[in-house]
Amino acid sequence: MKKYLSIFNVQTLLIVLICLLSCYISLRFRLSLFIDFLIIGIIIAFPLTFSLRVAFRRRERALQYLSLFKASLQSVVYAFGNSKLDENKKTEIKSIAGNVTDELIEYLLRNKHDATAVQKASHAIYTFVQVNRENMKSTFSVKILLFLFRINESIEFLLATRRHNIPWGPKAIVLFAIYVFAVFYPASLLHRTGFTVPFWYVFAMTSAKSLFLISFYNIQKMLEDPFNQNSPDGIRLNDFQFVYQPEPIVVVMPKEKNKEKEKEQSKEIEQSEEEEE
Repeated sequence: MKKYLSIFNVQTLLIVLICLLSCYISLRFRLSLFIDFLIIGIIIAFPLTFSLRVAFRRRERALQYLSLFKASLQSVVYAFGNSKLDENKKTEIKSIAGNVTDELIEYLLRNKHDATAVQKASHAIYTFVQVNRENMKSTFSVKILLFLFRINESIEFLLATRRHNIPWGPKAIVLFAIYVFAVFYPASLLHRTGFTVPFWYVFAMTSAKSLFLISFYNIQKMLEDPFNQNSPDGIRLNDFQFVYQPEPIVVVMPKEKNKEKEKEQSKEIEQSEEEEE
């Protein structure tokens, strides 16, 4: 519930206070203005729509590259697990893969300015391939490098998404237009209805429309950061945590051996029954 209420913030409180003050001043001093809010509506609608579209696109692209990152990393680990390397080497590559995901998720969550730790963790996979290249076939190393290309591409895109926000110009225009609307709408409303309407009516009409606009602005601002865990639409980064869980190997026995095993089990059961008697 807390995540869904996060769209109400300081901007929301400030807008309500401005609406309250503008309504009081307009009725107290009998201010009446004729304002065409079509221009203000266009100023709000188009930049806000643009910003929301960009924010949704950033989120979808981040999901795409997170999925590509995890799938490529799993493919690298599975490929080494199926190779003829020593068990210690296989354990080492699993540890390296886990460290890459830990560093990347930590960077995306904490919004650190330095991404050196993530890049070093990613480069450790390439270093591992170079050190153990003599024990690999040439075709195998080429396949691994192809997966490494996908991993590095995903990491660089996610780092760039975390560093850079959407353009600030449309956001500033939208916010300015919302404040202008909250300030001048009560006088425009009184121009149409006259000064016989009560205060609560003017305040309700102004605050309801202003809250609607500022809520859309806050939603766009929350979507701007797709890794925000306090947002209801934030990406669950723990779903992309690399966890290596090999399945148990099931050995299928031939039919003849299965029959012999069944006979031995039946003999053991008969002997146990005789001993009980």
